[in-house]
Amino acid sequence: AVVSTQSRHYRRGKIRGLVEPMRMLLRYAGIDYEEVVYEQGDAPNFDKSVWFDVKFTLGLDFPNLPYLIDGDVKLTQSISILHYLSAKTGLFPKGSNPADISRYDMIDHAIMDFVLIGVRLCYDSTADNFEANKVAVVARGKEFMKQFSSALGDNKYFAGDDITGTDFWMFEAIDRFVKMEPTFIEHDNLKMFMERIRGLPELKEYFNSPESTYHWPLNSKYAINTF
Repeated sequence: AVVSTQSRHYRRGKIRGLVEPMRMLLRYAGIDYEEVVYEQGDAPNFDKSVWFDVKFTLGLDFPNLPYLIDGDVKLTQSISILHYLSAKTGLFPKGSNPADISRYDMIDHAIMDFVLIGVRLCYDSTADNFEANKVAVVARGKEFMKQFSSALGDNKYFAGDDITGTDFWMFEAIDRFVKMEPTFIEHDNLKMFMERIRGLPELKEYFNSPESTYHWPLNSKYAINTF
């Protein structure tokens, strides 16, 4: 059955932002969904009223972007949405016990920490100090990569043979750093993991179509570097 899902997020222009792993998951699972865009204004004011005018009218417990509406279910917070979609589509570790589920949740939050150091670089730097700041951010990112490599080990995916939302989240996170530093991946198992995700038949169009959101910039128009 097709899940009727509205994945709504404030995009501030055509960017991947924090919602891209959810797009990947839904494309992989073959789920039809409607995406509603809240388009931010241009410089110098970057007007946000298109979102703020409706923010508290949608029935969300904690209004924020991205948000998801699936029937009576209304969620915000990226990781919560990713976990819900993983469970809803069956892209969840088979036979997991509470300890396993907590481990995958831990990995997802570690990925968020990893992503945010790159995001802050792009939004908090200036044209004068971006390159200098990038050196430290890439070095910090590689510390995370060592941990991710250890967590993956010899497995195909982070839950063994079962692909889950965590894998799409991890792909997006690493790919963001690769766009910033093409030689970023140093661990063979993570290189193979990225190739494995890219090779999924269900995502062929996602990666290859020029219309795909995969080819959108990572960050919004007022970041010092949108990549």
